[in-house]
Amino acid sequence: VPRAVKRGDAGVKDDGIGEEELLAFILKKENLEENNCKRELGEYCDKLKKASPTLENVHEKLKGLCENNAADTKCKNLKTTVEKKCTQFKTNLPEILKNLTDGNCTEKGRLCLFLEGACPSDLKQCNELRNKCYQKKRDDVATEVLLRALGDGSLKNSQDTAECKKKLPNVCKELRDKSDELVNKCLKTEETCTNLVASAKAKCDDLKTKVSSALTKDKPTNETCQSLLEQCYFYGSNCEDPDKQKCEDLKTKCSGQNITFMPPDQPFDPIKPPATLTQKIGLTALYQKAAQDGVYIGSASTRDIYNLLALLSQSSTSQGDIGKKCEDVLDKNCKVLKTEYPMLRKLCDDNGASPEGKKECGYLKNRLDGLPQDIKNRLREQNAGTNAIPWHELKGLGEEDCEELESLCSYFELHDTTKLEKPCANLRVACYKRGLGAMAYELLQDQLRGKMHGTDGEWANTLLAALVGECKKLGVNQGTGNDELLSLCLQPKGAINLLLGDLSFKTVALHRHLDEKRDFPSEDDCTDLERRCEAFEKDFDSVHHPCHSLKHHCVRLKEVRVLEGLLLIKTNGSLKDEKSCREKASEHCRRRGRMGRHTLPFACVDQNVTCKLMTDSVKDKCGFLEENIKESGIVEEIKKADSMDKKEPFCDFWEPYCDAYMLHCDHLANGGNGECAKLKEKCKDYREKRELEDRFTVLLAGDLVNDKKCNESFHGYCAVFNHSNHDLAVLCKNDSSSGNGKPTLCQKVIRRVEKKCPELAKKLDKEKEALERESKDYEKLKQEAEDLIGGANLVLALASTVATPNSTQIVNTNNNAQPTNTTGNNTASGNSTHQSLSKRSAAQVKITEKEVSAFEKASDALTLYDELKEKCKELKDDCLYTEKCTTCQQACASIEKICNGLKPLSVKEQTIKVITNVTTTTTTTTTTTTTTHTTEAATCSSACTASATCTTVRTTDTWVTHTSTHTSTSTQTSTITSTVTFTSTRRCKPTKCTTEGGDEEGHVKPSGGARISGGSVMKSVVLTILVWMLM
Repeated sequence: VPRAVKRGDAGVKDDGIGEEELLAFILKKENLEENNCKRELGEYCDKLKKASPTLENVHEKLKGLCENNAADTKCKNLKTTVEKKCTQFKTNLPEILKNLTDGNCTEKGRLCLFLEGACPSDLKQCNELRNKCYQKKRDDVATEVLLRALGDGSLKNSQDTAECKKKLPNVCKELRDKSDELVNKCLKTEETCTNLVASAKAKCDDLKTKVSSALTKDKPTNETCQSLLEQCYFYGSNCEDPDKQKCEDLKTKCSGQNITFMPPDQPFDPIKPPATLTQKIGLTALYQKAAQDGVYIGSASTRDIYNLLALLSQSSTSQGDIGKKCEDVLDKNCKVLKTEYPMLRKLCDDNGASPEGKKECGYLKNRLDGLPQDIKNRLREQNAGTNAIPWHELKGLGEEDCEELESLCSYFELHDTTKLEKPCANLRVACYKRGLGAMAYELLQDQLRGKMHGTDGEWANTLLAALVGECKKLGVNQGTGNDELLSLCLQPKGAINLLLGDLSFKTVALHRHLDEKRDFPSEDDCTDLERRCEAFEKDFDSVHHPCHSLKHHCVRLKEVRVLEGLLLIKTNGSLKDEKSCREKASEHCRRRGRMGRHTLPFACVDQNVTCKLMTDSVKDKCGFLEENIKESGIVEEIKKADSMDKKEPFCDFWEPYCDAYMLHCDHLANGGNGECAKLKEKCKDYREKRELEDRFTVLLAGDLVNDKKCNESFHGYCAVFNHSNHDLAVLCKNDSSSGNGKPTLCQKVIRRVEKKCPELAKKLDKEKEALERESKDYEKLKQEAEDLIGGANLVLALASTVATPNSTQIVNTNNNAQPTNTTGNNTASGNSTHQSLSKRSAAQVKITEKEVSAFEKASDALTLYDELKEKCKELKDDCLYTEKCTTCQQACASIEKICNGLKPLSVKEQTIKVITNVTTTTTTTTTTTTTTHTTEAATCSSACTASATCTTVRTTDTWVTHTSTHTSTSTQTSTITSTVTFTSTRRCKPTKCTTEGGDEEGHVKPSGGARISGGSVMKSVVLTILVWMLM
């Protein structure tokens, strides 16, 4: 559906519309008399002042009509002045009609708009002017279509139409049903080619002048470059060689200002259908441009067999009615027509028209006879068959009515001009008005969204004031090129009714289209209908629910495409069939959902529908990829390339598509005979060398500022590599810095990086925003995990050692004892980037819900952390080139800050410790010993007496020793067993769970102490997770 586009204001121009023309348009014939003029103008100004009391917000052309009671002055002699203008214009019209130009159609058409209502009898030829201008525009578009389609040099020889005649039939096979005018031109090959060759020469002459003028300017504007480069692209091949060179010079000059022209069928996408001829020539854009001028061009109606027969019958030389002419054409041309138009086969036999054909030809007479009345009824004007209907009296027609009836006039009018000339002329003018009105309505409605509804009594006045204000902004017909818009602004009260009526009609159409397409929309449906929903929801509550449903399905479609892209790259063959798709999609959705990262909820909610859409999409894309490889002949192009540099653009463009889709479409490989397999084989030597060059590029990343600095670094590395037998040394030997004319590695690398910079900057900005969001998600998830771990008293351990019976650590309480790991073969370490996947079972141990929740949340946090670290690693590689790609520096600084701030979930090394206090025996001995020592001594007196006296003394020493022995034996054994959780983020495919065998009741003997039963004393819990990474 064409949309109104406000064109640039080239400055205030004299449009030839003065006060007399304005008054003639407002008052019409009945009110040109002075008294009637004053009354009618007074009423008009009163209505206008309701919308803008001070007239400050009205269209600038209207201010002077209503200021200071100007009616007395304005109405005096108005009728005489207007009639004089009409008479003069009437005199000029016949000559204008003989030599119609685009300028005449614009200027004289505007005069007709303003004067026709005041002088309907004098200006009846205005209807003819509009009719011819409208048809001229339609014919010009058809000519433009064929000029573009034959823009390969087929029209270069202005004296010979042979090449045109040769190629036109093939072109017409694809284009003839695109409009009624194209159908007619394609049937008249001789006449059409003669006109096309002449038109091509005129285009070349005009282009030569314009390009020469542009080349004299220092800096052509973007608008000039785009317009002329487009013409060079489509017409240049039909011009003489010197003129073509001027186009090349212009291309170079515009390129110096970073202005390039993108052909309509570009950029090329290998997984979309090959470009059709209509896409290559930009047919849609041509028709949209015509619609801006009020000319809506629909498809031809030749699929209707009667329309086709009526069209073919125009070439008959028979003097009979349309039925006889139809039979004559079939009799003379059936052999050709059966091939050209398969629907006519049943109407022909070996000798001409079959009985069925004659019957159908007879029916044409009935259709021809009923057509005039049909047109009158649709126009709601019974005089349409005899009189030219003035512009302001034409009733509105729908788009479908115009398309249908215009085709019928195109095919049937020549068979009875007496009855159909006037009705068809009125019809075309009515359709022209509808087209101009559609653009004007669209532009005003866009400005008034949200204001075109209300329930209170002031709503109409509010809308009127808003309309008048918008008309003032639009100015004196500047920037729109649409006189119908100006006419609406000059009659705002009537314009309100027209706008609301048109809006109501569009709402009905929107409801119909939503009912047809909202449940299973295509991408194009979503683009169109979502835009319309957004506009209409502001004023109509009735579209809210169907539009909400549409948005739901469009979001699902977008998410399906995102999920398709993830599975396409991250899985092997999951999109071959719906069953494999559902398995992988289910795993992805389940994992992302548990992590609280439901970024694709609509795609995950109904995986049957999702996988149907994805597998069908991939199947189609694989088919298009195969077809495009064949049609482009790219495998042969690569084969012919005699150097790696010539292979580079081909292989770099095509290989990524093959790498993505070969895993999901067997026919692309086909045992080495598929198109992708053959392409990759031809690119194999280039890819091997390119991988080496890319590795070297990383080393040179910081020195790519200029060729000199890069070469210094390059030779520095080569000096090392050449003496170390490094595999990159081969690039040093093959480098062409010695001056053999080939680009050096540095030149190639710098060129590649410079080419990559613009897109890299966009990518990094986007990735930075995504990383910011995901890092916040991770911090939230990590905090939740830590809280749950603490609440469950769960000890989480990285699986640096696998807890087998032989991997238990025995830790002695003796300070000199060292932990001894008795594991024979440990495949993981605490410093591993990815944790090992382990599988254990526990005997008769109850796992609590809190432990399970904590474990799952922790594993999710570790998974997300691993994803973010991998993304950071990839982005770090992209950020190596910030010296050359300065626009990436800010994004890279932010990315680096985010990545450096990522911290993993706090975990410890897995340890199951048996802590043993060795039995200690303390003996205390107390000994009491009693020892007796006796000493005898004799003592004699030495006095001189008759007898001597002797004394014997016995001394006894007693030592008492008491021995007390106390033995205290204390044996204390403590067994501490942690609940250990193993998690892994190693990229692996899910496998079935297996359980290691072992005794049900394991026993531990700590340092020869008491025998302790593992099942009764210690809680040996090992939870297990298998994490399959998609990201």
